[in-house]
Amino acid sequence: MRKRRYFEYLYKFEEESKKYLIEVSLDDYNDVYDDWDPSPFKKRDIEDEFNDFVLNSTEDIPLNLKIAIVLYLPTQIKDTKKEIALISAYQNYYEYGLARLEKEITNLHKKIASYFILSILFLSIGYFFGGADSNVLLKVFHEGILIGGWVFLWEFFTSIFILRRELQEKFKLFKRLYESEIRFIYKEV
Repeated sequence: MRKRRYFEYLYKFEEESKKYLIEVSLDDYNDVYDDWDPSPFKKRDIEDEFNDFVLNSTEDIPLNLKIAIVLYLPTQIKDTKKEIALISAYQNYYEYGLARLEKEITNLHKKIASYFILSILFLSIGYFFGGADSNVLLKVFHEGILIGGWVFLWEFFTSIFILRRELQEKFKLFKRLYESEIRFIYKEV
């Protein structure tokens, strides 16, 4: 028998849908929304604590497994219009997050290209021009050009191998949350 992984102890698995359930108990629909956002419900921002909980939970469950967000609410407040508004606000929030991440990834790709070009330029100038001059200021300038080239090359590798991977992982998590099913379960209080 296979040993259970830690997330299998934390989250329920639903056999019929083959999804892990991220369960959240709420007192009201408004618990999901940011208190400081005066926008209409469909456009309102998601509460940071709710987002953190859902994001941390989805990080626990491997990306190759499906998830569903289950919201437990009191039966007496059941309102289909508020359910629809909450789902809309939830999807708007993560759709906006995905758009911002796409923009960040695009900007990072531009920076990666500029770091690479600048590193090649500075290192080429440093190695092919100068270095034999006896003037102290020119030697300092030459060393500065070489150091700048290595710094840009370092930034290139850091951006391509670390920052890009981190942004792509965050993008996958937001996409997973955007596409996840949201269920409402009502219980007597």
